[in-house]
Amino acid sequence: MPSKSLIGKANPEHARSLTRIGRRQFLAGSTAVAAAGLLGSLAAPRLARAATVQAYPLGTDPIADDIQGAVNFWLDAMKDAAPDTSSDVVLTRDEIAELRSMSPKVGHSWYGLFVPAIVGWNRFWEAEVDKWAGEKTVYDVQGKPDRDIAGVQLMIQQGVPVIGTLAVDWVVFSQAMRQMHDGGVASTSVVAPSSAYFPTTSTIMPDQAENARDLVLPMAKKLRDEGITETDVVLLTAKSPAFFDIARTIGFKQGLELPEVQDICKMTLVEEKPVAPGVEDAQAATTAALQQYPNAHVVAALGHWYAGASAAIRDAGREDTWVIAFDLDEGTAADLLTGGWPVHVTYSLPISQSGIADANVMGKILLGQRVPLIVKTVGTVTTPDNVEAAWQNDWGGEALPF
Repeated sequence: MPSKSLIGKANPEHARSLTRIGRRQFLAGSTAVAAAGLLGSLAAPRLARAATVQAYPLGTDPIADDIQGAVNFWLDAMKDAAPDTSSDVVLTRDEIAELRSMSPKVGHSWYGLFVPAIVGWNRFWEAEVDKWAGEKTVYDVQGKPDRDIAGVQLMIQQGVPVIGTLAVDWVVFSQAMRQMHDGGVASTSVVAPSSAYFPTTSTIMPDQAENARDLVLPMAKKLRDEGITETDVVLLTAKSPAFFDIARTIGFKQGLELPEVQDICKMTLVEEKPVAPGVEDAQAATTAALQQYPNAHVVAALGHWYAGASAAIRDAGREDTWVIAFDLDEGTAADLLTGGWPVHVTYSLPISQSGIADANVMGKILLGQRVPLIVKTVGTVTTPDNVEAAWQNDWGGEALPF
C-alpha cells in the first residue's frame, strides 16, 4: 500500500512537464479528437482499423497535483459518466462480427483472484471477450501492487493493444500507466480509477459516493423501528485508502446529513477509526469504540473489514448495534438472510454489468471508436428484504450460491 507521503502528494517520479488540464477540457477534447479518429477509421480499410486507435488523445498530462485534486477530478467527472447501457458502450452484432474478423489480442490485470467479486468480474469479462477476441491474457497480481507493473509490462511485450486493469494502490499503479502511455497501449480500469493522476482510456465503475450515501437511510429506518431515535456512529476507514474507500467515506458522511435521515433518526458521527485490511484491526477498533461510545448503535465498515466489526459486536452481545457494510458476499448475505444482524445493509456491487461493460469498451476502442472517460454501472442497496433479488440483479441472473 502507498506510504503516507504518496497519499498526500503526487510522486515526483510521475510528474509530467506538460500543463495540467481541467476535467471539462479533458472531456471536450476527448470528444473532438475521438470523433476525428472515428471519421478516419471509417475511411480506412478494415485491416487497418486497429492502427486508428488513439489510446490517450489528449496526451499524458496529470489531471491533478495531489490526491485531493485527483479525488475531486474523479468525483466531478462522474457527473458526466455514460451509463453502461448507452450506445457508446454496448457492442452491436455487426461490431462483434467485425471484431471477430480482426481476431485481436486483449489482456487484463486483476488485483487478486482470491477476492470473490474480482473472480466474478473476470468471469463475465472473459465470457464477453471470448465472443470476438483471438487471444486473451489474464494476469493475477495476487494482492501485491508492485506486480501491477510486471503484469502490464508482460502484456505490452505480448503486443496486447488494450489492457484492462483493476488496481487498489492507485498511486503505485501510475508507474504501470507510464509504461502504457509510452507504448501507446489503450487501457481500461474496473471499479475505480487504477491510476490517481493519469486516467486509463476508460474507467468502468459505480458512483461509490452515491452508493454509500444511499446506505444511510435504510439504517435510519431500522433504528426507528427498533425504537432508537438518536445514535452515535463510528466509521472504520482504510489506513491506506484506495479511491473507492475515499469516495465511500465522502458519500457516507453526506448521507448522515440528509434531512430525511435526520428526521427519522438523529445520527451523529463521533469518530473515524483507520484500520488495516483483515479482521483483527477492525475487531479491536470496534471493541474499543463500543466501550468508548455506549450510545453507538451503528458501525460503518465500508470495506471487507466489516467481518471484524461484526465479530466485535457479536462478542459484546450488542443486539442493539448494527453494521453498515459494502459488498454483497457470503458473509454479508448470511447476516442479511438470518435477520440482518450485525450487518443490516450493504451495497451489492454490479459484478456482471461491470465485466460485460469492460469487454464492450475494449471492443469499441479496438474499432477506433470514442469511448467515455467513465462508464457508470449500478448495483443494488441490499437489506434483508431483497438479498436474493440483489444477487441475481448484479450477478447476471444467477441465484445465490450459498
